[in-house]
Amino acid sequence: MSNVEQMFKPLGKQERELAGPGLSRPAVRFKPLSPVPSDAPSPNFHHYKLGEPSQVWHYRDAEGRLLGHVLRFDKPDGSKETRPLVFCEGPDGQGRWRWQMFAGPRPLYGLERLRARIEAQVLLVEGEKTADVSQELFPDLVVVTSPGGSNAAGKADWSPLQGRAVTIWPDADGAGAKYALQVATLLQEVGAGSVRLVELPENLPRGWDLADDPPQDWPLERRRELLEAAKTFLIEAAPKTPDVPPANWPFRVSEEGVFKRVDKKDKESGEITTRWMRVCSELRVLAETRDFALRNWGRHLAVKTREGAVNTWTMPMQLLNGNGNEYRGILLSLGLEIEPNAFARQALTEYINNARPDERWRCVDRIGWHGQVFVLPDDEVFGDAAGERILLQSNNSAGHAFKTAGDLQGWQDSIARYCAGNSRLAFALSAAFAAPLLHLAGLEGGGFHFRGESSRGKTTALHVAGSVWGGGDMGGYIKTWRGTGNGMEALGLGHCDALLCLDEMSLIDAREAGEAAEMLANGTGKARARQDGLGAPQARWRTLFLSTGEVALADKMAEAGRRTRAGQEVRLADIPADAGQGLGIFEELHDFTDPAALADHLRQAAGQHYGHAIRNFLKTICQADFQELAETIRSYRETFTAQACPVTADGQVKRAARRFGLVAAAGEMATTLEILPWPEGEALQAAHACFRAWLDNRGGAGAHEVGAIISHVKYFMEQHGESRFTPWDAEKGAHTVNRAGFKKAIDGNLVGRNGHDGWEYYVLAETFSKELCAGFDKRLVIQVLREHGYIIPGSDGKTMSTHRPPALGKPIKLYRFSPSILADEES
Repeated sequence: MSNVEQMFKPLGKQERELAGPGLSRPAVRFKPLSPVPSDAPSPNFHHYKLGEPSQVWHYRDAEGRLLGHVLRFDKPDGSKETRPLVFCEGPDGQGRWRWQMFAGPRPLYGLERLRARIEAQVLLVEGEKTADVSQELFPDLVVVTSPGGSNAAGKADWSPLQGRAVTIWPDADGAGAKYALQVATLLQEVGAGSVRLVELPENLPRGWDLADDPPQDWPLERRRELLEAAKTFLIEAAPKTPDVPPANWPFRVSEEGVFKRVDKKDKESGEITTRWMRVCSELRVLAETRDFALRNWGRHLAVKTREGAVNTWTMPMQLLNGNGNEYRGILLSLGLEIEPNAFARQALTEYINNARPDERWRCVDRIGWHGQVFVLPDDEVFGDAAGERILLQSNNSAGHAFKTAGDLQGWQDSIARYCAGNSRLAFALSAAFAAPLLHLAGLEGGGFHFRGESSRGKTTALHVAGSVWGGGDMGGYIKTWRGTGNGMEALGLGHCDALLCLDEMSLIDAREAGEAAEMLANGTGKARARQDGLGAPQARWRTLFLSTGEVALADKMAEAGRRTRAGQEVRLADIPADAGQGLGIFEELHDFTDPAALADHLRQAAGQHYGHAIRNFLKTICQADFQELAETIRSYRETFTAQACPVTADGQVKRAARRFGLVAAAGEMATTLEILPWPEGEALQAAHACFRAWLDNRGGAGAHEVGAIISHVKYFMEQHGESRFTPWDAEKGAHTVNRAGFKKAIDGNLVGRNGHDGWEYYVLAETFSKELCAGFDKRLVIQVLREHGYIIPGSDGKTMSTHRPPALGKPIKLYRFSPSILADEES
């Protein structure tokens, strides 16, 4: 049989209708062309039997190219009928429009919208008309449907929804429910990011859908409430345990719960009786998990609650060690109901421990980068996982703030655009995108502290920056400084490679402030011992954190009598929150009446649109060449440092400048990717402005230790110049309590003091070593004081010189200080 002959088949009833009257011989099969050629003639929508269509829907691919049409025809009896119309190639090679279905697998309706808004959540409905109406009802979502009605779900191509968050809204009838469940299963098979099902009220009219008018007693927000209350759909990775389990498996699982078989043998008759003892409510072991080193094994568990919701948790197997109270407590919090007896508790541990599901997945113990894959909670993975499913495995099921709401467009319009022209806000937003670049740039963590008086808008900067990553909690994405060192360690680990926002430094104990800031920046937790005396693995992370407070870190530590070290100053750069325009943290109000109005708007918007920006950013950089990206970031940082730092800048200043440069690079990258709706250079200008503010506040580009030494010595002289220094002309034997040295009045004109008396201070050797050099290297103190002319060396050039104070009556080696040590304060 020839190829042409193979394309013939007997006509069915529907094909005879489509072909028209007078055609009874075999019909030729036509091959649909997808997409429709650009030179194809316009179709005639008139159907020979059904007449003119009442509605026409145009199917397009992701690029917007036409694939075909679906038409609705209203019949005289009030019923409706839909017919697809596609452009086909016949056996003669000629193209023509045909009343036939799309080639399989069939395309979804709304592919062009899906491609245009890759960040948006997806709503899936039944029917093209419902899809169009639903798109108007929920403009923040992308609405799609499949062709062919409720019985053709298995013929559609669902792969474009891979990785997307999908909510299914079924029609209010049996066919609609069946379609929704079938589609939900197909979506999980193609790897949809998440699948949820809307549960409809029972009193709806049969066949009701979103295109129909809502019931009269429904408030306007009722449809949105049903959407947000949609339940997660779960299809078990392994087949369900059958109701009648195999002989070697003493458990069975059903909707009634988990049961264990207990066999009891009668001692007299030898007869064996079997009972099924209930252990708990429905709990399924979906997969085994282990990390990339084939350690840290676990179980991925699914708990079905009394309300029918499904909560999942990836449980470390180590929690089965001991009495099991910890893991059972977590399962109880997820909605599991455990029978209140010792048998059930022991059987539950046995069930989880001995389960051998077919699936085996990877687990990680923290969010952030793992190779070239970025992991967020709730099974969100960005990058190429080489076909493996990767889960975040933890010892608890606590909530998190890495959530999403609204959409990217709403975030850009209501938050990001108002940060342009405001250096502190633009810098904070750019810093949010810089956090995941620390790993690519090979940098350790660090932070930026916005310091200023109350009601200056400091916390607003945290709100806008946090909205890049998430929100939804009572405080949004923001955490506070209130907590212990262990608490800060947990925060750091929970924000690895992500932004951490900490509000109000005054809340932390002054004795722990410095160590907490340094620990967060260094990314290393405390060393701990296990019960066997061996060292436990230290927690490690990388994070970029933003902080606010009315005091700087140095001031906070001073409350406990401690000083900041140079490394702490660099790791947490102190930026004045006030931008100097009389508007607090703002410089541009964007037509708002005052700073408070703009701040209120940004805080409110940050509670409505969050989490989408960073997901779009991660999707893009995960597709890039990491080595090339790292080199681009390095080059940008070095260029920024060269532009921002004076030639004579200390190494610590250059180190800080590179972190500012990373923030600038991240902001400009997000702008290029059209995530930040800013003009080119906005992020760079903001980084320069904040770096200059930091540098001015620091006191210049010199070494931190130099300023700290001079400040410490001057403070000592100011505190003790009157009480602990004996006047030079005092009588021999004059008594001074806790003497630090001697002081001699000199002619003020010699030191530029407008004729007022000045003092030279002669400090005793031990006082100099133990008090003036406390916390510093003595040799560095001497070097700094000599270079600045504060110490007058002896005639032999040595730092200490010999003098005979009358009050002492004998020669002694002393450190001679010039009056200039206090001249700046007194002039």
